[in-house]
Amino acid sequence: MQWLSVADFLNMGGYAFYVWGSFGITALVVVAEIWQVRVKRRELLRNLLNENDSHQN
Repeated sequence: MQWLSVADFLNMGGYAFYVWGSFGITALVVVAEIWQVRVKRRELLRNLLNENDSHQN
């Protein structure tokens, strides 16, 4: 597929809503997954440190 202008590219042959919507939802899900993994990692590290401190006392 060839686009003659940026507007043609952004229009995606009349399917812009579906194309850009799917890109947007995918990006949102990826960001949410990264955020969830970071929160879970922080929580696990905090629990490990607390467990380690309780065993040393």
